[in-house]
Amino acid sequence: MIRVLVVEDDIVIMNVTCKYLKAVPGFEVVGRAFNGEEAKEFLAEGNIDLIILDIFMPRLTGVDFLAEIRARNDLSDVIFVTASNDTEMINRAVKLGIVDYLIKPFSRERFNSALENYRAMRAVMVGQDHVTQEQLDSTLNPTHRHGDEPLLKGMHPKTLEKIRGYINRCSDATITQQEIADRLGLSKVTVRRYMEYLVSKNEVAMQMEYGTVGRPAYTYRKLS
Repeated sequence: MIRVLVVEDDIVIMNVTCKYLKAVPGFEVVGRAFNGEEAKEFLAEGNIDLIILDIFMPRLTGVDFLAEIRARNDLSDVIFVTASNDTEMINRAVKLGIVDYLIKPFSRERFNSALENYRAMRAVMVGQDHVTQEQLDSTLNPTHRHGDEPLLKGMHPKTLEKIRGYINRCSDATITQQEIADRLGLSKVTVRRYMEYLVSKNEVAMQMEYGTVGRPAYTYRKLS
């Protein structure tokens, strides 16, 4: 579970943010703080993976709070959720090392996207010694998907990246539609659609294998 501290002085937004967080699998709200001083107490008590942080708060602004914890080498990840759209403030926040910045009022979809991108980043960066360029591109810039390629109707970039990532992990091995579907929790129809797309891009080669009964099985191999 990703342990989250929410720092927000508005009780209504605090409750909405926590509600949104609890609806996303893999995230757990372990603390609520209504200002920066309270937030520092939470950080002193235990490990926090992610901080959802407001900027305009009494006693200590979110940016000043972030500057303080960075000065003492606290590397907790931070997503700002704030009404501030001031470019100077945003630039300072970025230089202090944030993973995302949401301007109020934000949509639930945008909030969920921030969490999903963060979870994808952790999945790549935590527990691995090395990453590929493709993995790095997809985590540091989630909109970078092979040059922001136009996808066919009904296709989703995240599903495409999951399939590409699995193919890359399989290296030169030959894999089947059923294997991909089982490993990634997708239907065979969905897998076939995406694999046909990758075949058209010359990223994989497709071969049909005929058994004694039934329809032929499709197998795939990554092209160099």
